[in-house]
Amino acid sequence: MTGRRNRLDLLAFLIVLAAAIAIAGVMFADYYRAPDLLWRYYYHDRNSHYSFGLDLALAMRNLDPVWFFTELEKAKVWPPLHGLVLSAVLLVGGIDYRLGIVPSLIGWVATIAFTWLIARRLIAGRMEGLFAAAVATILTAASPAFRLISADVMLEGLGAGLSAAALWAYLRASAEPEKAARWRLLAVILTALFFHKGNYWGLLLAPIAIAFATEHWRATLATVRAIGRVRVGAAIAALLRQPLLILAALMAALVASIYARGPTALELFGKSVSLYPPENLTTIAYALVFLWWALFWWRHKAAIDRALGIPGRALLYWHITPIAISFLLPHRLSRFLWFVGPANNPQGDGLWHSARFYWHVFADAFHTQPWLAIPALAFAVIGAFGIRRLAPGARVVFLFALLAWIGVLIHPQHQGRFMSTWVFAVWICSGVGAGLMLGRLRDLLSAWVRAIVAVAAAASLLLVNVGHAIPEVAYTYAIHPSPNSGPTDLSLIRPYLEELDGAREVTVLATFGSSKLFAWVIREHCRCHTIVPDPFIADLATREDVRRVTAERIARSTADIIVTIDAPTGRYELPSVGWVYSRMAGIVDAMNDQTRYARGTTYDLPDQQAQATIWRRR
Repeated sequence: MTGRRNRLDLLAFLIVLAAAIAIAGVMFADYYRAPDLLWRYYYHDRNSHYSFGLDLALAMRNLDPVWFFTELEKAKVWPPLHGLVLSAVLLVGGIDYRLGIVPSLIGWVATIAFTWLIARRLIAGRMEGLFAAAVATILTAASPAFRLISADVMLEGLGAGLSAAALWAYLRASAEPEKAARWRLLAVILTALFFHKGNYWGLLLAPIAIAFATEHWRATLATVRAIGRVRVGAAIAALLRQPLLILAALMAALVASIYARGPTALELFGKSVSLYPPENLTTIAYALVFLWWALFWWRHKAAIDRALGIPGRALLYWHITPIAISFLLPHRLSRFLWFVGPANNPQGDGLWHSARFYWHVFADAFHTQPWLAIPALAFAVIGAFGIRRLAPGARVVFLFALLAWIGVLIHPQHQGRFMSTWVFAVWICSGVGAGLMLGRLRDLLSAWVRAIVAVAAAASLLLVNVGHAIPEVAYTYAIHPSPNSGPTDLSLIRPYLEELDGAREVTVLATFGSSKLFAWVIREHCRCHTIVPDPFIADLATREDVRRVTAERIARSTADIIVTIDAPTGRYELPSVGWVYSRMAGIVDAMNDQTRYARGTTYDLPDQQAQATIWRRR
């Protein structure tokens, strides 16, 4: 009977996986037919994400390890995993921006697959488990905003897939905690998630830690008691006998004082050396602590391994250690702390505003019908009340959904796409609640009648979600261009692209600011390492300020060609950083005044209501 049940479960999973791959294929075909339409919203992060993956692929294709590792070292705010996956796709499939969404689609398929596996694992009964998995999977696969975000060159799709995989791995490890291989698998997936994006990792690590601590409450209580018995004075005295920790503390105090003081510089051999921000000093302080821990571990390895047990050893060696080593790279720790902390965007609109915003995102953008959000949430609550009847480790899924929701609510920056990497957990909870409700009918209805009820309910849910056009609000919250979003940004550079052939370095100065768009289009065209610097001219008060700064840049420029794009209509204006035409027109003034570069051909860009001029160095 068990073997037959396992075969049926495997067959059901394979059907779901095949359906997910087929839907992803349709999503890819839709993009591939008109790929230029995705490349709108000039300032969108997709340009940076694709540019990074493309650079890695071109470096490997051209056998240029210096370029490859130089680019890899730059991956600090956005870690390198997505770029590495994208570069592998481009190496296999060819250097082609039409393949840019493949990593996200891989993540989408993985999310669907693991959503099914997690929901099925949580409920032991076959009929109830399959029904729970079906409900969770239908809600996830049908979500308009999730599909849009997963058909983009963004990090959310792959982040959701890795998060779902980590939850599944934790459930497997909790079921048989004595198997070290299962904990190692969890540790490896968590490590991959960290090197994909730190905040996705943080949202998942907290519920896993809480779930493990509460599931093993006796061991947790014993640990707390052991800590409570530590004499604070003796502990402090022991730390004060560690020279490396004393040096680290002094360095940390120096870092704190520099941050408190603001921009700081020292005179060294007649030159001013800036100490602000003290990112290198932060790395040095951390390196001292790391060295102390490495020596301590070397002396007490056997005792540490015994104390940690099987799960702790797996996490220490396969998760914590790789991350700890990565923080030894210059600026890596300080950039990580900045990105996941409140300093990234300190301005918030209040908790009530945040709650209303994310409810509208959840209901209007992540469901085909807004009313579906209410029963989805209601069934999730039912699932939470029945958590004692679920499989070992089940609380981690509910904790993940709850803590992630709280996390985005209190984060000062509000964006609908922030829900993408964890909202599947809410739908898993919904499916579990639906499965538990079906189980309640066990004493009232026969197995056949309950099966008919389950099939009818799943079919109805499927029909409700099929055939609906993606609502406009989903495009808005997914920051994804809708079919009527205007001309492609690629028309800003394609008309004159061949004029740039052979140039070693090209600088693009636009009256609406900078973007990685030009870098990736130029490099993809030539399949080479053309240098395309980022002439970031922002936050200047007047047109004269922009003219002066631009003139200074031109005087120092090593570019063979400078391209100016003059867009008087201000179609792409971004006032928050001063990218408005009334100021940025100073770029045109500076180019007209200078003599280092000779004016070449001017191209009309009618779609963009702009003109592009080629300037060649004399």
